[in-house]
Amino acid sequence: MTSRSSALSRGDGVGIEVTRDVIRGVRLGSSSQDLPLAAAEVPIAVSADDRSTVDAFLRLRAELGDPTTPTRIAVFPASSTMARVDATGLSGNDLKGLRAALASSRSASSSVLVDDGPRRWLVGVSWDDDDIRRMEDLAERAGFVDVAVEPSPIALARVLGTGATSARRHASTDQSFAVVVSHGVVIAAAALDSIGRTTPSLTCSETPVAEGWFDDISEPADLAAEIRRLLEDASPIACMLDLAGTTYPDFPPHDLRSPQRQCVALGAAVGAAGLAGRLRPVDVVFASARAPHEIERPWAIERISNLPATNAVTSIGPGKRFVAKLLPRRR
Repeated sequence: MTSRSSALSRGDGVGIEVTRDVIRGVRLGSSSQDLPLAAAEVPIAVSADDRSTVDAFLRLRAELGDPTTPTRIAVFPASSTMARVDATGLSGNDLKGLRAALASSRSASSSVLVDDGPRRWLVGVSWDDDDIRRMEDLAERAGFVDVAVEPSPIALARVLGTGATSARRHASTDQSFAVVVSHGVVIAAAALDSIGRTTPSLTCSETPVAEGWFDDISEPADLAAEIRRLLEDASPIACMLDLAGTTYPDFPPHDLRSPQRQCVALGAAVGAAGLAGRLRPVDVVFASARAPHEIERPWAIERISNLPATNAVTSIGPGKRFVAKLLPRRR
């Protein structure tokens, strides 16, 4: 019998996009020429209910053929934002300090390290960390293996063609985001409203954006407003998805495999399959997000007594005790 670890190979992975009312998933297989190997879309009755979400994950897993390959979940709830800062050459302690600074100044309690050739970026993510961990736990309860969560803009940027500098994704009703990229690496992203937009859909543009454009923006609302302004002046182009050097087929919009439906799930699957280089986990800064008076201090010292220390009673020792037995005692 072949073990699961030995049966896996580079190119096997599952990608899932989670929204408020629907989840989409694709499965990639290294041993198959089909691209993707399977695709599915399942509605969620009540996303806030754990049972409804687990049921949707179970149905999606069955539609994908009960995979036992690594799984990557892409999610970007409403009001989420993210922006990168340069972290090239920083040590471990320096990275911890930078994460704490992002949590304090930008409310980015999560972060992801992204390698870009010789450079390294730390992408700060502002979202609900508890809900993200909940989604990871529910997917594992449904039977998915090696589950990890990442922001949807990072998954989408992984498969965008080289000509695209920005994209807007309308995932479901009242759930949309826009992302600005450079050479496949996210510069900034923000969740936007999708009123009057057709869902699911994907629009791309090629208008160049200065890489340091968002460096001085710290407020999430200002970041979202600036991204929205840039998209209004952007020149649209046809969206072409690239899966690790392979051009993704242009399936019709009604097809479950269409790029309009599965663009984010495809990016997550490429990451899970190990086709996009080294993947780093989402790091969460717990202590920095708490108020100073709520931080536990196990190192505190408390005085328990004001009495002076007593001298320890010393013994005469075994040698003196033996000599005392030989000497005559006084009456």
